[in-house]
Amino acid sequence: MKPNIFQETAAAVAKRFGVSVKALRVYEDAGLLKPARTVAGWRIYRQPELERLGAILALKQLGLPLKRIGELLHGSGDLAAALALQEAALEDAKSETEQALALVRAARAKLADKRSLSPDELGKLVRSTAMSEFKWNDKMEALAQKHYTPEQLAELRAREFTAEDQARVGAAWAQVYADIDALGANADPASDAALEVGRRAQALIGEFTQGDPSLFKAAGAMNREAMTDPALAAQLPAQAHWTFMGKVFAELKKRG
Repeated sequence: MKPNIFQETAAAVAKRFGVSVKALRVYEDAGLLKPARTVAGWRIYRQPELERLGAILALKQLGLPLKRIGELLHGSGDLAAALALQEAALEDAKSETEQALALVRAARAKLADKRSLSPDELGKLVRSTAMSEFKWNDKMEALAQKHYTPEQLAELRAREFTAEDQARVGAAWAQVYADIDALGANADPASDAALEVGRRAQALIGEFTQGDPSLFKAAGAMNREAMTDPALAAQLPAQAHWTFMGKVFAELKKRG
């Protein structure tokens, strides 16, 4: 039997897996991939590297930072273990999707019967659907690379941020957006209810930036550019939410 001499270039691998060549370099710089080199210095990816890349992407889809992925794949890239984790996450996502679908169908049925949704029902509906919308992808990664400095990205990815933390923060933001919707289209940003929502949003922003204004600036710039891409904008909170929060933040600043 002939030895497995399968190999591909970085461009071919990027196309096969639906990622960018730049992403492959990021994984290599992080020590997650070690492609071989030709005599001329070109990177080539063989079967072991492809399996390891599959494991990296499977874990990345779970929302894990590169540092954590490196810890899980330390030594040999265990694709089977990564897929087992991904399968469990997909089962969880399937359950959440089914629950959200049931809520959407119930809401449609109620509206078809000429009945309105209560604020509690509306909030629950928004939270259940918004929490499963956002998916990190290569476009978001490219924007992060553009707007954050390498030092900022390294610091963010080095943070201990568990799946439970991600769920908690996601739920908190979903509640903020739902509460803004519940205030109505012509809500007063200086109202007590609006200010309370604004304080919660500021606390979440503070948790992310940890008092670093440059992180806040980078996050804002990244969000604004993401909103210009229809595919990304569909996954992000409506611009109206951020416009309203900006007004609320201005009111909070006036109050010191």
